[in-house]
Amino acid sequence: MKKKYKFDYDNGEASAEFEIDTEKFTPELAKETLDFFSWDVPYDEDGDYVDEVLKKYAIEAVSDATCNNHNTYGVIYDFENKEGFCRLNGETGIKLLNVSGYEFDDYKLQVEVEEGEG
Repeated sequence: MKKKYKFDYDNGEASAEFEIDTEKFTPELAKETLDFFSWDVPYDEDGDYVDEVLKKYAIEAVSDATCNNHNTYGVIYDFENKEGFCRLNGETGIKLLNVSGYEFDDYKLQVEVEEGEG
């Protein structure tokens, strides 16, 4: 069975969409991925492992798209060499369909200047 997961960050500021083949990417494989890393934000151990790992993948994909200015294909390529992560080309049951990075706007940047002596 295939499922689609769509993640939206901050009301459309960034997003990621995945297709999961649940026969290939199982809860056991998801749990292995979750246990491989020590996460800054822990995952819900009582939750669905596939849902939990895909949240981590979505954040990583959006971060990669943002920091490296990559489109979907660039992020898929980058994941081929990310230790502990499955490839996002579908071969392990996870396929990245779309990702958009966060775009920083200078008008959202707050500036504070302090005058010093001398």
